[in-house]
Amino acid sequence: MTPVVGGPAAGRSAAESSPAVDTTAGSAVGGGAVEATARLRLVDGRLTWASAPPIVLRRTGHRRVHLVAVGGGPLGGDRLRLEVELGPGERLSLHSAAATVVQPGRDPGRTASMAVTASLATGSALDWRPEPTVVCDAAAWEPSVRLDLADGARARVVEQLVLGRSGQVGGRCASTMRAAVGGTPILATTTVLDGADAALIGLGGTGGARSVGSVLVVGTDSDRCDEDAGEDGEVTWARSPLAGPGALTTAVGSTRAVAALLAREGGAQPPWW
Repeated sequence: MTPVVGGPAAGRSAAESSPAVDTTAGSAVGGGAVEATARLRLVDGRLTWASAPPIVLRRTGHRRVHLVAVGGGPLGGDRLRLEVELGPGERLSLHSAAATVVQPGRDPGRTASMAVTASLATGSALDWRPEPTVVCDAAAWEPSVRLDLADGARARVVEQLVLGRSGQVGGRCASTMRAAVGGTPILATTTVLDGADAALIGLGGTGGARSVGSVLVVGTDSDRCDEDAGEDGEVTWARSPLAGPGALTTAVGSTRAVAALLAREGGAQPPWW
């Protein structure tokens, strides 16, 4: 459920000018698809990053960075990656500037992917709150988030997925989350959704709802980690403690109701630390 960039399936280029910035174009992998890896590093108070269109990064405030929409996609076949590193005691708030719209691309059936990996040193904190991802009809999307925290680090990831644009049933998404603290795995989970699959949108799946969201909290002094569940109007949710410091809250319901639940469970802005 990790958003990257949105917009029409058009050009894929960008440029930045900053002593702390490097911009490298993504490489073609055939069929019009792109492979790109962007990197973001905050160590010893110095923030550096390398954009790789269509993944473009912009510093938008103190300890705050946005992923900005440039070019088209994600399209079927795109393989995108974002690597984040935080040094000891650093804090970073990471967002996307707009919702991501995943489209099938030229070759139906090809899967687009986005892998976000974050390495957090002792005492650091990451707040990753992208805008929602919309998976269009016939699109296939495989986002993943992997968090590697040192003892004493913290992370929060707030994500929302919407099946299809207005009037669509939506495509297929297999979203994976992994987290480890001090080298010990405490979470490994994959959620599969498909707006065209009767079983996955039935009573054993989303129950006909179009939106699914999650709040993952990991690390020292994580709050709201008690087990809980409920129904609030058009959303059903549950919070489960992890096998270590942290908890995962999942919600399913209408797009607006899920967004409201995530805002409540994910903590208000500015960043939760």
